[in-house]
Amino acid sequence: MATTEPLPARKRSPVARRDSLGIRVRRAVRNHLDVPRAARHSLNWDLIAGACAGAYQGMTFPFFVRIARGELGASETLVALMTAAPFVGNLLSPVWARQMEGRAKMPFCLLSWISARFLLLLMPLAATGSAFVGIVFLLQFIGTVGSPAYTSLMKDIYPDRARGRLIGYVRVGVQSLMFVATLCAGRLLDHNVSYRVLFPIAGLLGIGAALSFARVRPLDPGPVLKEGRALSAREFTLDTLSILRDNIAYRWFALSVFTYGFGNLMVQPLYQLYQVDVLRISNTQIANLANFASLMAIVGAFFWGRFIDRHGAPRTVLLSILLITLIPLVYLSARSVPWLFFASALSGFGFAGIELSYLTSILAYAEPGRAAQYQSLHSLLLGVRGVLAPLIGVPLMHALGYHGVFWLALVIMIVGAYVQWLATRRDDQRPRDVRPA
Repeated sequence: MATTEPLPARKRSPVARRDSLGIRVRRAVRNHLDVPRAARHSLNWDLIAGACAGAYQGMTFPFFVRIARGELGASETLVALMTAAPFVGNLLSPVWARQMEGRAKMPFCLLSWISARFLLLLMPLAATGSAFVGIVFLLQFIGTVGSPAYTSLMKDIYPDRARGRLIGYVRVGVQSLMFVATLCAGRLLDHNVSYRVLFPIAGLLGIGAALSFARVRPLDPGPVLKEGRALSAREFTLDTLSILRDNIAYRWFALSVFTYGFGNLMVQPLYQLYQVDVLRISNTQIANLANFASLMAIVGAFFWGRFIDRHGAPRTVLLSILLITLIPLVYLSARSVPWLFFASALSGFGFAGIELSYLTSILAYAEPGRAAQYQSLHSLLLGVRGVLAPLIGVPLMHALGYHGVFWLALVIMIVGAYVQWLATRRDDQRPRDVRPA
């Protein structure tokens, strides 16, 4: 009887083995990170967009005040206006939200981000403090237009049970590239590479981030509901403001955030003026502080994303606020630049929690179909305190000195933290089935 010899095993090419290994690695990473299958496409493109956005932000934002004040001689008022710029745009958030009602949200994000970041290509023309501040002001003002649309998209592309964690992963990508970009940009600026060269490159990276984000897609568009009569701009604004009257839980959240945020934003430009005018900080030192904050933000993104999914957004808001409240204490004690590393650690870790918890809080409090309205109201309140607080902080600094304003901000922020503690207690006493996620 003839015997059949086993066929020799077919050898796979090195390319096939490498592709198979890559697939197994990606599968293992996804399983470990617990990424829902339906969200993987959007997460991949969101990570690419976040990496480009981190590089764009790291090359520019940490150095705006240093260049405007230290190199171009911008006045304290111009510095305060530059700090207030994004909040002026937030004042118009109900208008932006009204315009996007019933329309696709992605075009609003793309138009806002691409238009804003294109302005960095004009930096070779910014030879004076006023021109430089003008470009930065417009960049930050236009960049706020897409904020309500972005919040609505986050609700569409990620499932509720994993949203905090997945957004946290994206923030890790943002902070990682921000770290590298800030490290390189600070040293290049201190070695006579002009911002007129670096900032246009950053603008192109920012535009690339917007185009990458355009590839995300919603989990399930669901049934298309027929719209009723479109509200006028006045009716829409009044309907948005009525959220504070009707949603008690959101009202407490808004009150705590407004109070704490007013104190924090009052001293934000003073921190940077104190660094430049008192501590005589260099671009490399600014980069080192920003990089340390980025490292802590990476740790924070991992920690806070899972913390939110397990313990809820209100408690995350409280703990994050408490960390930021400690920063004025650091500046009250700071006598040299090394002291500021502790402030950078608090800032990076704390603001990572605030960024995630604010977004998830808004999405949790919002009724179906009203996420953009809730975000527009949040942005409106942010705009009010963001415009007033920095412009109040500078005159107070002349009257009370840096330390006097640091103490005042500390007290205001503690009051805001106390209000959030009361809000968290109210949330704990609510029935489990109506508690925000």
